[in-house]
Amino acid sequence: MSNELQPDTGALRGRDRLAHLIPNMVTLGAVCVGLTAVRFALDERIDLAVIALVVAMFMDGLDGRLARALNSTSLIGKELDSLADFFNFGIAPGLILHLALFNQSTRVDFTWVAIMLVAACCAFRLARFNASQDAQTAQTFEGVPAPVLALLTLLPVYLHLLEFECITQWPAVVSLYVIGCGFLAVSQLPTLSLKSLVFPRAYGFLAVPLFTLMIASLLIYPWETLTTLTVTYLIALPVYAHRHREPPEAGQ
Repeated sequence: MSNELQPDTGALRGRDRLAHLIPNMVTLGAVCVGLTAVRFALDERIDLAVIALVVAMFMDGLDGRLARALNSTSLIGKELDSLADFFNFGIAPGLILHLALFNQSTRVDFTWVAIMLVAACCAFRLARFNASQDAQTAQTFEGVPAPVLALLTLLPVYLHLLEFECITQWPAVVSLYVIGCGFLAVSQLPTLSLKSLVFPRAYGFLAVPLFTLMIASLLIYPWETLTTLTVTYLIALPVYAHRHREPPEAGQ
């Protein structure tokens, strides 16, 4: 009989099952954070609602990376992530926007139509992504991704928190802006994918300071930072789309 120690296969299987559960637990945690954001908005704590949704955005970026790092990607995780994204980035931002800016309205106005449109566009955007075989490995996205859609949709709320009270007096402008965000999600514009974001080696030393600066800015000046990020993204969007547009086919 060999005296060599044999690996505990039961323990290994247990660790494998735990590795498969961790990303899904993070995804479900993100849903709980998104739901709490809506609760904060119902309690008129709009600042905490926005902060909770930003935390959900970070968790959304974390679960996929954990799944790839632990080699625990699965169809269930993919579908769970899409359902979480639909609630957190398709439904919750519209509810927060309505409760922050137009909760005192005594009738259903056009802003609610815009909010419903964003939710529908987010659902379609996620379904299109899941149905596309190339989207999983593409270096660019087609249309604005769901977390960025939430970031863009909440721009009027950031301005409201910065005490631009005139925002509540312009429901038509807010509605048109929100509708535009929805169309950006279902558009075919090429948009930045973090998979393709590569820091040049010559400037690699700047990555940690810049990330630290962004986190510190979010902690100290959250509304100014979120407004700046949103406006910068909107300005860069057509530039990026122009640089990455597909060349016309020969003969056209």
